[in-house]
Order: sequence, then C-alpha cells, then structure tokens
Amino acid sequence: MSHARLELESIQSMLYAGHRSVHLDRHSLLLMGGIGGLLAGFTECVVNAQRFPNVTQHAVALLVWLSVWLGGMCVADHWLTRRARANRDETLPFAQGQITRAWWMLLAMGTLGSFAMFFYGGGAMIYALWIVLLGLGIYLFGLFSRSLIEWIGVATILLGVTGLAAGLGYDALHWLAASCFAIGMPLAGWLDARCINAPWPRRALALVTWIALVAGLPLGLARQFLVVPPTAAPTLLANADMAARGERVVRLAAGTPVAFRLDLDGPVLQLLPNNGLTMSLSEPIDIVLRDGAPDGRYRAGDGEWHSIRDGSMDLRIDRLQARIEQGEPIVRAHAVLGKQPPTGAAR
Repeated sequence: MSHARLELESIQSMLYAGHRSVHLDRHSLLLMGGIGGLLAGFTECVVNAQRFPNVTQHAVALLVWLSVWLGGMCVADHWLTRRARANRDETLPFAQGQITRAWWMLLAMGTLGSFAMFFYGGGAMIYALWIVLLGLGIYLFGLFSRSLIEWIGVATILLGVTGLAAGLGYDALHWLAASCFAIGMPLAGWLDARCINAPWPRRALALVTWIALVAGLPLGLARQFLVVPPTAAPTLLANADMAARGERVVRLAAGTPVAFRLDLDGPVLQLLPNNGLTMSLSEPIDIVLRDGAPDGRYRAGDGEWHSIRDGSMDLRIDRLQARIEQGEPIVRAHAVLGKQPPTGAAR
C-alpha cells in the first residue's frame, strides 16, 4: 500500500512539474531587471527637455530610446533562452512562449504610453504605469510558475496603484520604478529558488521581505537624501543679492505679492504674455537660489524642506466653466495649489 502511495505521489509531482514548467532563467532576470532599472533610473539624464526643447522631438527621442533598448533586450533574452534550453536538452514550453509574447506586448504598451503622454498629459503617472505593467508581466509568469512569483506580481501592481493613491511625488515613483526592476526581479528569482517546496508561511515571509527591500529602500532614500536642506541661513528677499553665485536661501514674508504669468496660445483662445494675476503668500516661505535662480527646494514657515518634484506641492484645476455674464463670455476656473487637507481638517 505504501509503495502504491509513493507511486501516486511521484505521478502527482510529475504532473505538477508539467503544469508549473514555466520559469525565467537567471539571464532573463538580470537582463530585464538591469536594463529596466537603468532606463527607469537614468533615461531623464539622456532624453530631457534641455536636449529636446520641442515636445514632438522630445517624444520621438524617448520613443526611439526605449524601443532600441527594450527591443534589443527582448532579442538578446530570446536568443539566450533558446541557447540555454538547448544546452540542457530542454524544449521551451508552449505556455512560456505565449507568456513571453504577452510580456513583449506589455513593454510595447509602456513605450507607446510614454510617447502618448507627451501629447495628452498624465506624465506624472508614467513611472506608476511602468510599475503596474511590470507587475502584470510578473503575474502572468507566476500563473504558470510557482505561487510566490504570482504573489510578487500582485504586490508590484499594488505598489504602483498605492503610490498614485498615496500621492507619492514624481521622484519617489521614479526611484520606486527603478527599484522594482533592478532589485525586484533578481530578488524575486533568488527568493523563489529558495521557496520551491516551502509551506505558505515561509512564502509569505519571503513576500514581505521582497516588499520591504524593493519599496522601503527607494522611499527611504527619497525622503532622506533627495531633498537636502540648505546650510545657509535665510535672508529677506529685499536684502538678497540676486546676482550672487552659489547657493543662497531667501525668505518671502507673508503677504508678499507673487505675479502669475500664463502663456496661452491656441486656435480658440489666446492670452497676451504680459497679462496675468497677482497672488499673495498666506504664510512665509523660504526658497533656495542657486546662482540666482530657484533650484526647486522650499519650505513653508519653519516646516520641513521639500522639493517641487516630491509631490508636496501641486496645482490641480478641478473645475473649468465657460459662461456668459452681463453679455460677456467668461471662463471661470477653480484650482487648488498644494496638498488638500484631509476631510474634516481645519481650513
């Protein structure tokens, strides 16, 4: 009876291995993780508005840049996978071939989405989009592989969605996307290799470890090192030497008028360059000048230092209406500058 049971368990193990035959080789994890992390982390150093001031040229340059790198990665991965399977006298499972094509489609969607956002807006969501697409690709492989890979795919998708819902800044999402590729993919393969036949508590612990390393490291770095407080003491703007070289901090007192200039051009409405609005500060604010120009760091009152790219300050136009008032066409807009207070908070 025990011999028959052992044979049944052996048959079940073979069937399970046949259904779970899809796996990514080490070279695939290193290629996808390394090139994906490189692109997510440093693309803006190469393809940026300084080199390509025209929006169309910038979009085309990014499209070509991503296509060359990601296309080359797919070709190299396909060739290396075929060679590795041939050296092991293995065939590529049909399911893995189809999932690989789906993975290529996700990369193409991310590339085209990055290109389209130059013309239709939403550029602040670009890194969250790539995190979600990466999670979908990992999840597809996990469906035919071991369950830990499937869990990591779902966790990656949730990281991208949660980052947007929590209002993470552009820089934080930037480095989170780089971490999901460069750290997340090799780490997923390493953890999966050590949890092949592990019970679910150990797999759950591996998932928690993956999330802590992949998400905790970039978010901690973004908070501690991306916004460096200046060392200089603030001086009043009226006493500041605007032509001074180096780093300086100036303080704008509450009530200081701030001119808002908007360049509006189009086939329907135009706005003269010298027209604008006069706003005023509701509280004092310190800004950092580098060689006479703001470098993006600021703080309100005596609070913490922030950067304009960390999500702590944004402009949202939530209502735009066209009306006829006293026989004149008027466009009324309502906007909120900065983070909205939570429901029930004092205003």
